[in-house]
This record gives sequence, structure tokens and C-alpha cells, in this order.
Amino acid sequence: MVDLNADCVCGCMDGDRFHKIFHFPNDYGASVVGKPRRPGEPDREYRILLLRFLSATDYKVIMMPMFDSTVVDCGAWADVAVSLKKIKEL
Repeated sequence: MVDLNADCVCGCMDGDRFHKIFHFPNDYGASVVGKPRRPGEPDREYRILLLRFLSATDYKVIMMPMFDSTVVDCGAWADVAVSLKKIKEL
């Protein structure tokens, strides 16, 4: 796991929230944010932004075959863990 929060592209740096960026050996990863909220959006527990690493510190947001979007909203940490496992096993 690498902490690239200072350069995060997911727009989650506002507020005091959980935020970790996961980088797996297959060069896929995820930016996981706790309690993401934007005006007009419902509360949710976690949001995952799907990533493809280009190097140890550079990444881009991508679509992945098992997800319908570049963003995955999760109701609980167990849902995050399932998604991270899918990403890791690509």
C-alpha cells in the first residue's frame, strides 16, 4: 500500500476522512475514501476509485471489467474488501 494522498485525483481531500491508496503487484489499485460526500449526494460509508498504476507514483483512473463504473460505492468495509480482492486478482 502506498500513501499518495497529496496527489490524489479523486477529490476526497476535503475534511478529515479515511483515505488510503492501494497498489497491488499487478499494477492495479484503488483509492478508498471513508464517508465521501458532495453537495446533493446521499451519505455512503466508502467510495472506491479504480486505478491503474503507470509507475510507483503515477496512476490513472480506469474502468475494470467487473465493475460498471470507475467509482464503486460501498455500504460497509466488507464490501470494500470484496472489491479490493477482485482488483488484486486481475
